[in-house]
Amino acid sequence: MKRFAPFFIKSFRTILLAIASLLILDLSAQSNSDSPTKDEAAKHSGEAQAVAGRNPNVDPKSKAFSIRKKSWVGLRYLRNTLLNFGKKTEWESLLAEYSKAESAFQRGEWEASSSAFQALKVKLDQIADSHSKDVLAKSDSLEKELQPKVVDLKIDKEAEGRAFVPVIEKHLQIFRDTWLAGKGERESGNQIQGLYFAKQGLLQLYKAKILLEKAKEGKLESETKLSRNRVLETDYLNSEEVKYWDDCLEVLNESEEKSRKKEKDAIRKVYQSRKGSLPPESKGENSSEAKPATDTKSEKK
Repeated sequence: MKRFAPFFIKSFRTILLAIASLLILDLSAQSNSDSPTKDEAAKHSGEAQAVAGRNPNVDPKSKAFSIRKKSWVGLRYLRNTLLNFGKKTEWESLLAEYSKAESAFQRGEWEASSSAFQALKVKLDQIADSHSKDVLAKSDSLEKELQPKVVDLKIDKEAEGRAFVPVIEKHLQIFRDTWLAGKGERESGNQIQGLYFAKQGLLQLYKAKILLEKAKEGKLESETKLSRNRVLETDYLNSEEVKYWDDCLEVLNESEEKSRKKEKDAIRKVYQSRKGSLPPESKGENSSEAKPATDTKSEKK
C-alpha cells in the first residue's frame, strides 16, 4: 500500500498541473475575445458622438431646419383663423416676418434664421393659446346648454327624435376625448396641436346641437324646410356659430358663405321649377339667418 502512495501523489500533481494549464488557456481566450467587444464599444461610442453632433440643439443647420418646419406648420394652420376673425393685418405681419427669416435661411445664415424663426414661433404659440382659450370657453358654455336637453330627450319616451340620442351622445364623447387630448398637448407646450383639438371638440358640440334641433322639429317636408330656412346643416346655427364652424373645419368663412348661398339658390330653383313657385317664408322660425341677410345687403352697398 505504501509503495502506491508516491505514484498517487505524482498522478494527483499531474492532474492539478493539467487543470491549471486549461484555466490559463481559457482566461487567455476570454481576454482575446474581449478585445473585439471593446473595439465595437469604441466604435458605437464614436457613432453616438456623431449622432449627437447632428442634434438640432448642437448643429446650427439642423436646428434651423427644425425650427423652420415648426414655424411653417403653425403659420399655415393659423392663417384661416386670423382671416376669419378680422385679423388680416396681423396675418400680413406674421407672413412678412416668416419671409424675412426664410430669406436668411436660403442664404445659409443658420444662426440668424434660427433666431428669427424661433421669435416667430413664440408669437404663433401665443396666438394659438389665446384662440384655444376662446374656443374652450365657447365649448364649455355650449356643453352646459346641451347636456340638460340630451337628458330630457332620453327620458321622454314619446319624443320623436329619440333615435338621434345615440349619435348625439357619440358626438359628446368625442368632444370629451378631444378636450383631454388638447389639454395634454397644451401642457406639453404644443399650442398649435392644442388648438386643433379644441376646435375639433367645438365642432362635435355643434353637430350635437344640430341633431338636437332636428329632433325637436321632427321630420320636415321640403316645403317646410324652405319656408323655415332649414336647408343646410348650418341653418341650425346662428351667424357667429357658423363662423366658428367654418374655422373648426379650417376653411374661410367668407368663401363658404358664398358657396352656401349658391347651394341654397340652386335648391330653391329646383323646387320652384317643380312646384311653380317658392313656399312663403315663415318669419321668426330661424333668427340665425337674420344677421347673414343684413351682411349680404351691406356687401351690395
